[in-house]
Amino acid sequence: MKKRMRLCTAIIVGVALCVLPAGSAVGSEGTIVKEAPVARFTGNWFEIGKQVGMTYPEFIYEFGQTMGMVLNFAGPGNGWTPQAYYEEVKDLLPQSSKDHMQGMAEGLAEASILSSQQAWDIVLTQNFATDLLNMKRSLSEIPAPSAVEIRGCTAFAVTSAAGSFLCHNTDATFGSGDDNTAIMYWAPDNGDYAYLTMDPPGWADVAYALNENGIGVSMNAGRPNDNGAIGMPVNFMIRNVMEKAATLDEAVGFFQDLIDSGKNFGPGGAMVHIMDFNEQTMARLQIRSAVIDVTYGEENPSGATYIASANHYTGDFNPDSTFEYESSFERYDRLIELMNQTETFDPDTCWSILSDTNGGEADDNTISRRGDTNGTVFATIFTEDGVYYTLGPPHEYFAVYDSPAFAGYETISSSTLAAFAAVPGSRKITLNWQVDNSTGITGYNLYRSASQAGAYEKLNDTVITGDQSTITYEDTGLANRNRYFYKLGIVGAEGETMQTAIASATPRLLYLLFPVK
Repeated sequence: MKKRMRLCTAIIVGVALCVLPAGSAVGSEGTIVKEAPVARFTGNWFEIGKQVGMTYPEFIYEFGQTMGMVLNFAGPGNGWTPQAYYEEVKDLLPQSSKDHMQGMAEGLAEASILSSQQAWDIVLTQNFATDLLNMKRSLSEIPAPSAVEIRGCTAFAVTSAAGSFLCHNTDATFGSGDDNTAIMYWAPDNGDYAYLTMDPPGWADVAYALNENGIGVSMNAGRPNDNGAIGMPVNFMIRNVMEKAATLDEAVGFFQDLIDSGKNFGPGGAMVHIMDFNEQTMARLQIRSAVIDVTYGEENPSGATYIASANHYTGDFNPDSTFEYESSFERYDRLIELMNQTETFDPDTCWSILSDTNGGEADDNTISRRGDTNGTVFATIFTEDGVYYTLGPPHEYFAVYDSPAFAGYETISSSTLAAFAAVPGSRKITLNWQVDNSTGITGYNLYRSASQAGAYEKLNDTVITGDQSTITYEDTGLANRNRYFYKLGIVGAEGETMQTAIASATPRLLYLLFPVK
């Protein structure tokens, strides 16, 4: 059975790689890129979702198409589409996430030639494909999953004299480092807490985040989730925690209250780490559909407090003593060994653990992973100040760059750039942007690159000016089917301030016949 599972996994991965369009930097070697796109979104949740859809339309479309192909091949069938699953769980979802998805679909439709229904289908596919792939035989007329071992992550949180750190290696099928993930700051105007999230931009749920109250969260897939049920996807509960929780007890309470109310989590099991950076406290939640287990930090021999996980349940929470997941077991054993032998936990030692290859070549069983098609696609260390990260396996990233990239919470939250989008045409791209407050701004400079991390060339000879709600710039004479990346500089009395947000688009001949709306 195990060999059959691996064969199915390899086929699924092959399908995912083959369906990505020309121009995506995807391959077994992965891509090491210095920085991820960073953007800030404000307004109500529908408006935030629409801004996201207009800022990242190509990634959302490409990733949605890929996941749709995977579902067609390895999904549960029997009428279980993303729309059908959404109808089953929508009453459990935070209203913010439903508004966000609706807005994202509208933004995607406006920034592409897709119809509103096509855009909605793509958004639902991205947000519910994982739960559909995790459906098990214990659910009526749903076949066993074929994609159990595609994803795997390694996580720990630690508090010591050097500070508190929430650390995570996110493992999946390799994709382009240019657009594999984005750092997004969501600041709603409805009273929900603002937060920083590092996830694929097409997700309205959350896996790795830090909110304005100093609550940080990360998530691993958990196995084995026996008696899987249809219910609240764990990632949507994490989103709810980011928007509502100000303490560790509140964050844990949201998960426990759902179980106590007689409701279920979805078929994808999970390991969730929560850090309260204000109180320097932490909790690990092992989650199956109908039960959770909460443990708090334990001390290592040097007195540091930590929690740690790979992708299998530990202790009495594991319902199947015969369960075997080689990669998870080996990574977890090595992680616990390192947690107990480390005397001082500072950023350097935390990165050393995330970069660990057990003294040899990285493979699918090391903490910093490198399999044939799978591996660590990004690594994160959240602190109270923001997120330090690498794109690609961290041991490979540090062979190229001396230090991790950093997205500071205060810097992003105080940015004046409210929206920045690129709309493709045939041999041209139209850039649109807005700022929250134009006071002190004398104009803008626009920069273009052939890659997200490449050298950017200034496009305008004179400073661009205009009303903050209607600023546009048309970049013409471009090559169709080549992707272009843009950054913006805001010019004031004290000079130019480069913005962290990146917009991108791909001109195509198709847009000559069917212009983007």
